[in-house]
Amino acid sequence: METSEIRKKLQDYIASAEEEKIKAIYTVLESDIESVYDHWDDPEFVAEMDSRMKEIEDGTVKTVSMEEMFLHLDNRISGLKPKHVV
Repeated sequence: METSEIRKKLQDYIASAEEEKIKAIYTVLESDIESVYDHWDDPEFVAEMDSRMKEIEDGTVKTVSMEEMFLHLDNRISGLKPKHVV
């Protein structure tokens, strides 16, 4: 069964399940639910992002605009030849 099917079945079940069953399901999954990683609570991640922003602001690294990126991608895609199906 595909993950999307499982998600749908679980959502449908939870939507109509009895309170006791909902609490039991939550108890089983609580540690996973509560331990979701938040990047912004990680000092190393925040320091890395601050460092990268400083490099962008002071011109240490080259950046490109969205327009430049899309133009580059369009040029790359238009250069691809379609594959012939035999």
